[in-house]
Amino acid sequence: MKRVTGAGAGIEYFQRERNVPVDTVLSDGNGLFTDKVSPIEFAARVIDIVRKEGDAGLARINIAFDGSSPDSFEVPESEIDAAVANMDAASIAAFENAAERVRKFQSRGLPKSWNDETAKFGERVTPMGSVAAYVPGGTAPLASTVIMTVVPAKVAGVEEIIVATPAAGDSMPHPAVLAAARVAGASRMFKIGGAQAIAALAYGTESIPAVDLICGPGNAWVTAAKKLVFGDIGIDGLYGPTETLVIADESADPKFVASDLIAQAEHDTIAMPILVALSEDIVEKTEAEIERQLENLPRESIARSAFSNRGVAVVVGNSMEAIEVANAAAPEHLCILTADAEDLIDKVTSAGGLFVGEWSAEVMADYVAGPSHVMPTAGTARFSSALSVRNFVRVTPVLTFDDDTFLELAKDAELLAKLEGLHGHAAASEYRRRHIIGE
Repeated sequence: MKRVTGAGAGIEYFQRERNVPVDTVLSDGNGLFTDKVSPIEFAARVIDIVRKEGDAGLARINIAFDGSSPDSFEVPESEIDAAVANMDAASIAAFENAAERVRKFQSRGLPKSWNDETAKFGERVTPMGSVAAYVPGGTAPLASTVIMTVVPAKVAGVEEIIVATPAAGDSMPHPAVLAAARVAGASRMFKIGGAQAIAALAYGTESIPAVDLICGPGNAWVTAAKKLVFGDIGIDGLYGPTETLVIADESADPKFVASDLIAQAEHDTIAMPILVALSEDIVEKTEAEIERQLENLPRESIARSAFSNRGVAVVVGNSMEAIEVANAAAPEHLCILTADAEDLIDKVTSAGGLFVGEWSAEVMADYVAGPSHVMPTAGTARFSSALSVRNFVRVTPVLTFDDDTFLELAKDAELLAKLEGLHGHAAASEYRRRHIIGE
């Protein structure tokens, strides 16, 4: 891992790092285009194809990528039934436990409609009509992402919840992903991935319905497509490579520190494992433990590349300096493994998720703890939050004024309107006020 010494240097490093693009790969779409383009241009062209050609465009794109395209993009209910029937009981029970904990956690955060009878105002909370959860394919079947995206939408009361996930040709998505969709309560499932999936879900095709909002993580092309469709539909956020920042002092067990960092590093060669340590000795012990644990890791090469590409250790003088560095990094996951961990909770201002103490391991939130594991990355925790039930509702202000309430406020409204030079606005109040008082 790269070594940085001092809180000031660490803060400067992360302020600079989050503005450096980590994926500048160019693609010609396996011959779909005649030139190599960036993810954003690639996504723009794919969106244009899908909007103009619908299912035929999706098929053309799939053939360019995979050499084939499915006869139908929708996954039949019979395939989902079979996946559930063939999965062992312990795995189904684990899905059900995870879904129940996510349901319980998200229910606590569901906004409620309210009305103030005295002030004659309130808010009405209503669920979105339809959403889509994008579940990446890649090198791991992310069945847990199905739970973490579908269940919050279900708690919000969304009627139609679609899952979209890649699958080559006529093959089906991984059985665990299918089973998770059933347990989570998805309405329909489509085997489509990439920027073309985002385009289809945003604008609709002959077989795939358009939705109100798309949520979930994805690669650079998926993220670029989400960015481009935002405004025509809603999105939950733009996600980059995963990242975990662990704050450790001498009380931390190096085995735990190393394992938490490796858990994120094994996701992707450009994942970002970060250690903020209160001494050089902690860094050295953690690095030695990382080496030991990597020897037996099936995804060793991926994790090693992540540590080499983006891993960093920052050495600071005390816990408060560590928190200052963490707040500047605004990491997706912030794990505090220090003797004074609970005293530091209120000092944290920017983190996608906060994991306090050695037993609040971030891996628990990945699967079964309760919060959604879809969290802001690349420093965006400075202004955004983890995916939750709140992403799937609309909050509409409601006024129920009577004439007394109107008269109480009318002259102030008219004065402010005239200050802005908007006399039509003022008149809309004056006509009503004069009608009430009989002028």
